[in-house]
Amino acid sequence: MNRLHQLHQAGTAIWLDFLRRGLISGGELERMIDERDLSGVTSNPSIFKKAIGGSTDYDEAIAEISLEERDAIDVFYELALKDIQDAATVFAPVYEKTKGKDGFVSFELESSLANDAEGSIAKAKELWALLDRPNVMIKVPGTAEGVHAVEELTAAGVNVNITLLFSVKSYERVAEAYVSGLELRRDAGLPIDQVNSVASFFVSRVDSAVDALLDYDSPLKGKVAIANAKVAYQRFQQIFSGPRWEKLAAAGANVQRPLWASTGTKNPAYPDTYYVDELIGPNTVNTMPQQTMDAFMDHGNVNEDSVTSNFGDALKVLSSLADKQINLEEIAARLETEGIEAFEKDFSSLLVTLEQKIEKVCAGRVRWEARLGSELASLVDTMVSEVADTAVVERMWRKDHTVWKEDPTEISDRLGWLTVADAMLERVPELEEFTKNARADGFTHAVVLGMGGSSLVSEVFRNSFAADDGMELLVLDSTHPKTIARLRDSLPLDKTLFIVASKSGTTVESISHFGYFYELVNNSQQFVAITDPGTRLARLASLMGFRKVFLNRPDIGGRYSALSLFGLVPAALAGVDLYAILDDAEEMACASHHCVPVEQNPGAWLGTAQGVAATQGRDKITVVLPEEIRSLGDWIEQLIAESTGKEGRGILPVVGEDLGPPEAYGWDRLFVSLGDVAGIDELAAAGHPVIKIDYNRPTDLGGEFFRWEFAIAVAGYILGINPFDQPNVAQAKEATKAILDSGKAEDPGTDDLSPLLDSIQAGNYVAILAYLDRTEQTESALQKVRLKIRDDYKVATTVGFGPRYLHSTGQLHKGGPESGIFIQVIDPDPGEDLAIPHATYSFGDLISAQALGDYRSLQQAGRRVARVTLEQLQEVMS
Repeated sequence: MNRLHQLHQAGTAIWLDFLRRGLISGGELERMIDERDLSGVTSNPSIFKKAIGGSTDYDEAIAEISLEERDAIDVFYELALKDIQDAATVFAPVYEKTKGKDGFVSFELESSLANDAEGSIAKAKELWALLDRPNVMIKVPGTAEGVHAVEELTAAGVNVNITLLFSVKSYERVAEAYVSGLELRRDAGLPIDQVNSVASFFVSRVDSAVDALLDYDSPLKGKVAIANAKVAYQRFQQIFSGPRWEKLAAAGANVQRPLWASTGTKNPAYPDTYYVDELIGPNTVNTMPQQTMDAFMDHGNVNEDSVTSNFGDALKVLSSLADKQINLEEIAARLETEGIEAFEKDFSSLLVTLEQKIEKVCAGRVRWEARLGSELASLVDTMVSEVADTAVVERMWRKDHTVWKEDPTEISDRLGWLTVADAMLERVPELEEFTKNARADGFTHAVVLGMGGSSLVSEVFRNSFAADDGMELLVLDSTHPKTIARLRDSLPLDKTLFIVASKSGTTVESISHFGYFYELVNNSQQFVAITDPGTRLARLASLMGFRKVFLNRPDIGGRYSALSLFGLVPAALAGVDLYAILDDAEEMACASHHCVPVEQNPGAWLGTAQGVAATQGRDKITVVLPEEIRSLGDWIEQLIAESTGKEGRGILPVVGEDLGPPEAYGWDRLFVSLGDVAGIDELAAAGHPVIKIDYNRPTDLGGEFFRWEFAIAVAGYILGINPFDQPNVAQAKEATKAILDSGKAEDPGTDDLSPLLDSIQAGNYVAILAYLDRTEQTESALQKVRLKIRDDYKVATTVGFGPRYLHSTGQLHKGGPESGIFIQVIDPDPGEDLAIPHATYSFGDLISAQALGDYRSLQQAGRRVARVTLEQLQEVMS
């Protein structure tokens, strides 16, 4: 007997908070009923959006629907109602076995009816008749109008799932409405024994809201939601007992079971089964996301009657909260309002997704197209079967570190990116409010002081979206004095918000930038920190009184943090639609789930193809992007290079390289394009392997972040490496520190470049490492040089600006294959130097030490490397 069977025996019914057609047609729901005691399913517009947009399950049905004079909402109902009916049929044996007490499938009313009692009643009755299944429930929000609808619908014999309950008082109102509805039905001489209802009491969202108001080390953190639910359960026991209820029970009435909703853990500091473990008891339902269900089956704690245990402690928690002047009823009211608003956005987004899906299906567009050549395609197909047979995707979603290594170090604590988008959806109102207040206080510019993942994702948002509704977002990830001075002079300093972003809290560049700009503005309210809990930066920011300290979940590495606070805080300040980004990411996560066959799974398939290509010598992945999202390439570059470049293996990402004719490329390339990019079809026709991914608009970026993260994790499995560590990054950092600690190092001068170029062979790559002021002029000059090298030597080329590439491709340079040739470009005239407050060195000293430190590290690693000036490089390549 597994843990889910034990949970069921303890009185808690197990429902799945997800539904898609493939689960039904593929037999997965039946398997879960048999193996996991699954006894119900909940759905909502967000779930259907992910299911329809993130799979091909509905394409055939859409193609068969007559779309003339049909709008998206009509198509949605045709698709969704069939899913609900078919799922209800699957659960019919459960319904019969439990004599009508379980086996339910829930379908939600449109959000526009949340505050319309009569409209809700009419629509619910219409849906009840259309679905024509005894084991369906209509979801009605627990607003004041919804409560009235519950009473009438219950009296009419409609099964109701009341959703969006956050407070005990709200729960009491809906319980009373259900009891009153049963009494009305009984008094009308109608049977009440087949009427059922659940009251969906939300849990983790309460903790997320309350925790944000508590001190970092408050003992109340993570306690309020459970306490709140336990009090609600006590009221359930009281309401559904005593003389009034006993009369109804004698007529066959069913209790309205409390359903614990929002039970996925949002805070990684809490156990991932927390909101299941603590709420077990008779006549309860727990509707779980798939990953929570997987986690409970693996290591959940079946504490029988945990929902009634330590009740006195629960009361103390709520009393202590009140003592801190935190009003739980006010929080609940706000959460209800935000929930309704989120439902409205979800429904609108669903219709947009469906319209896009209809357009794609009618136009015959596919999610991706692969032209790999017969030999590589066959090898990819074989590996797809292996990935499926070894349950790689399922194990990834279970956060099983053995997918990559037996040692869990820097794996088990680095998989939070799989579910972070869902957690961040709840924080969107907070981020929007923060942005609103900052703008109201006169801030017009925001500067991200960060490196690696912290800066690259901000650049993607900055360059891919217009700033009409937000601040002007800028990024500083250079220690070059000219770059810093130019940024400084361009800013209205008194109207600029500075975002110090560092996972570790000790990133030397970010801390140095902070010190420099703090001395200029001398106002802590102009600074925001994004970091992990407990870091030096977190402590410093709190001590100095920063405007805001955003503590990111620590189970996410920097290059996988795009959809966490590191990416979303800057995006919010720039006016990016966070809901659109996160919805698209959730849709891609749904499409990449283990219930989707690997050959249809966009993340798993792309990773499999890249991994197999790399093992066959095609380890130079050239990413070709539409101009409007060109910056995504730099983010992908870090993700691939730092994740795969280790143990002598790795994939070289080639980004920003203008496409040339087919003959410009060797046999070691794999091309991946987003959308139809000029020249890509010619490469495929000439025999180069090409993967073309469908692309629509910049808000697709949310999905692309997740697709590529998932893909590179799968590629890591194929390469046999840990894609979440970076064992060689520290080498350059240590070399830099040694130079700075020793005082000003002796300049080794420059090298003769000719011997290095003469050593280039087929299958090599040339990396230009530029410690220059990054301007349009220097970028253009370096681009001309790289293309000349590519065309002359038929090898892949990359360009990276130091020191930012140290946090990106630097790991691959030292830990990857020995096929790299490195040209370090130094600046003999860095301009007027800038002091770093409280440091013994300047920015000029720092960038010189970083260049020399990396030069020495490459030499020590046995790499082929030379130092030159830009003028020398241009002269040699002229």
